[in-house]
Amino acid sequence: MPKAQPQSLTCPSGYRCMGGAPALLWRIEVQKARLEVLSHSLGGPLSVDIAQLLKNPESRRQFVHADDVEQLGGVMRQLQRGEDAMAVFRLANPRGGTVWMKLAGHADPDHAGYVTGHVVDITETALAIRDKVCPQAPRRPRRSPSAIRDSFDSVPVNDDSIETVLEILFRTQVGPAFDGILFSDIMQRKNKVVVYSYGRPFESMEQAKAFPFVGTIAETVTTFGLDHLIVDDTLDSIKAIDWALFIPAGIRSYFAKPFFNAKGLHSVLILCSTEPGQFPESRIDAFEPLYAPFEKAVAQWRKAKGRR
Repeated sequence: MPKAQPQSLTCPSGYRCMGGAPALLWRIEVQKARLEVLSHSLGGPLSVDIAQLLKNPESRRQFVHADDVEQLGGVMRQLQRGEDAMAVFRLANPRGGTVWMKLAGHADPDHAGYVTGHVVDITETALAIRDKVCPQAPRRPRRSPSAIRDSFDSVPVNDDSIETVLEILFRTQVGPAFDGILFSDIMQRKNKVVVYSYGRPFESMEQAKAFPFVGTIAETVTTFGLDHLIVDDTLDSIKAIDWALFIPAGIRSYFAKPFFNAKGLHSVLILCSTEPGQFPESRIDAFEPLYAPFEKAVAQWRKAKGRR
């Protein structure tokens, strides 16, 4: 009698069988050692082929965190034998930060010789657990306000040195840790914002990149009279600048501090993280030692460029 073939395991509504969570659903035919992708809705900034990673040990060695490669390989061998198995592993986000993934598979009780399972992105859950279990986790070294001022005063500010100013701010790392830093030079009368950057997420971004004023953080600040702006997750944003600048760089959250003079808004300092929810309102006061040295350095830079 011919062996019964398993019915399709795809969900009638895409990935809703995972509670709506973006996931890669798969099935292994144990006897043939064959992995079939049933549904693929993983999104975000990943550039890794997850299905290929499950199939190919070399792909795992290339993309999976070194500490997790052996465990993941062992779990894949269990699944290939038709056993239940589960693993949590990390991938390096090419735009900075770490992506946490969960792989789980179970022998199909209705179809002998098959294992079904899924891979889901659990980064937000992993970070929430980390923050609750280790609320005092070590962060990057902090420096006193006087040390910050000394660092700025030691830099001869000229029309080429704004990137050095941003580097000093980045290496200071007061307050919640950030992965990149931006300075928006506001030219509202010209309907223009010129952006300078420092940090790994922005390595491929050109300096002095110009954007229209409309749709920027600067427009939001001036429209609503904000003292600061926090974006907890750029993927929830409807601002044009988030999709044009932050999301392509892998930035998930940021804190923006505007600076004003008699003529209005002239600068915005933006501290960026590749993790969502990195800048809670309760902790932003820690950034205050950066403001006066930054504003002074920007004023000197503008003077060197012949601007006020």
